[in-house]
Amino acid sequence: MDESITYVTGKSEFVEPKEKELEYMSKINVQKCLKEDFTLTVDDTFVIIGVGTVVNGMINTGMCRVGEIATVARYETTITAIDIHTKDRKPNNAAYATEHVGLGLRGISKDQIKKGDIVKIKNRNKFQM
Repeated sequence: MDESITYVTGKSEFVEPKEKELEYMSKINVQKCLKEDFTLTVDDTFVIIGVGTVVNGMINTGMCRVGEIATVARYETTITAIDIHTKDRKPNNAAYATEHVGLGLRGISKDQIKKGDIVKIKNRNKFQM
């Protein structure tokens, strides 16, 4: 069992990802993502009760993880946490370039973010693999 692509269920037991998920994850260039700063162009912004401000968009470069500090380029506001909701695979608390994601952002209101704004995390070469 390859733990680098294994997911944990709510019951805290390891479950092998389905073949479709393995194929999807094999297309992501994680090494390249680790060497780039994270950028996401905002397509839409809304509020979800219990989550807060959520932005949707395509990740242009890099990767992000839950709990990282990010900034919204227009205001250079620090965001205290990121909750990631991905499509096409099970969430694993990380999102990578080319994925379309929703990020829950704390410490910033919906009114401070506009379509086209850039969410950034300076994490170039921060992580080792």
